[in-house]
Amino acid sequence: MNKLKNISLLVVSFAFMCTGVITAQETDGVVTGEKGIINFKTNDGDYKWSFGGRAYMDGDYYMEDATDLSSKTTLSDVRLYAKASWKKWDAKINFSFANNKVSAKDIYLRYAISDHSSIKVGNFFEPYGIQGSISSKDTKFIGNSFSGEAFGIGRTVGIAYTTFSDKYFISGGLFGSEIGNTEMGDGGYSVTGKALYSPIVEDDMNFHIGASASYRLPDANGFDETYNDDDYNREVVYAAGPEDKFLNAVVNHAGNELKFNAQLLGTYGRFMLQSEYYYNKVYRNSNYELQFENSTPDMWGWPSSPQDLEDWYGEQRDIETDGFYVQAGYLLMGNNYSYNSSYAYLNRPKAGSLELLARFNQTNLNDIDGIFMQDKFWNADPLKAAAGQTNYSVGGGESIDYSIGLNYYMSDNVMFRLNYTYMDIDNLYYRQDDNISFVKARIQVNF
Repeated sequence: MNKLKNISLLVVSFAFMCTGVITAQETDGVVTGEKGIINFKTNDGDYKWSFGGRAYMDGDYYMEDATDLSSKTTLSDVRLYAKASWKKWDAKINFSFANNKVSAKDIYLRYAISDHSSIKVGNFFEPYGIQGSISSKDTKFIGNSFSGEAFGIGRTVGIAYTTFSDKYFISGGLFGSEIGNTEMGDGGYSVTGKALYSPIVEDDMNFHIGASASYRLPDANGFDETYNDDDYNREVVYAAGPEDKFLNAVVNHAGNELKFNAQLLGTYGRFMLQSEYYYNKVYRNSNYELQFENSTPDMWGWPSSPQDLEDWYGEQRDIETDGFYVQAGYLLMGNNYSYNSSYAYLNRPKAGSLELLARFNQTNLNDIDGIFMQDKFWNADPLKAAAGQTNYSVGGGESIDYSIGLNYYMSDNVMFRLNYTYMDIDNLYYRQDDNISFVKARIQVNF
């Protein structure tokens, strides 16, 4: 509750600060309402300020198979932001009020080294992939693909350098924990980078291909008082899909994580094609030596070494998961797609545009080498399984889904979205769910 009050106070204080700037400089500046957003700038152009936000009004209807899912209408998110710039500096502060909670989104300070390069510090998207580096207001479907949801990174606190031209885009940085991390124990870190090359840059046709990579140490998930340690209490969670039920993998005893992403994006007139592949490997950090140090051998002298524990409980082996999607779009109404090289994505279609979308997505959160029985994984060797030796496999589920979508950009500020998804499910924990389908609708208001 105190945290909520503090953040709310910060938002209010920032709003009053910005209002004070306008009041103080109203004699030598101008205020405009371009595209429905409040903009202020001084006559000399040295200082600019804007305030705005957006709201998402959603409706979800699930045609369930066996597991109950929540069909509902909701105001899924409301955002408020303020941006300011002065000469080569600019800053942004952005808060979300989703689910009746206040959470920080973009909060950063950026310095423009040149017109095509900058350094940014604060809380912002790590440069990883397409879907993981763009705002939810600019995604084509309502939400990312399930692979993007599971394997994307999102915002963390860090520092990054970015440079770009019509032909390339390069960004990389060093990052720490998520801004909302309140767990005891040491925070993690990551080194993340993205590089893209655009061999085709024309008025009605663009194409880029590129890759992203991230090397990460997850945040400690609390402090284990038994072993007086937090190093073996880290975990990586991959979750996606309806209510995170059918695609949900928890990799415990996590050490470092390696993430790789390959992407391509192309446009030709009113047609666009976008695809990404994700590969993830979690290197497990075995704590058998620590357990052995804190164990007391029984009357037969077991365990006599850390190897005894591994022989019984199984190897805490590394886990690999992956996924990919391909999506296409066509503007039934409106002008051609246009590419923005400064953030390596497409500009939002202009007012009056009608966009038709289709997507194929496969997500695999399974890495299984054992026997699944009684909701547990046992050693693949039947004799060892019969003796009670478990297995550190991960069965987060696998799915193939097909989606179609329709977006109508009524104006610069109002947008209507409609999506339909059919999802083919393979999850050992939900054996009665072979497939589900659902419809999502959204009214999106930008102001």
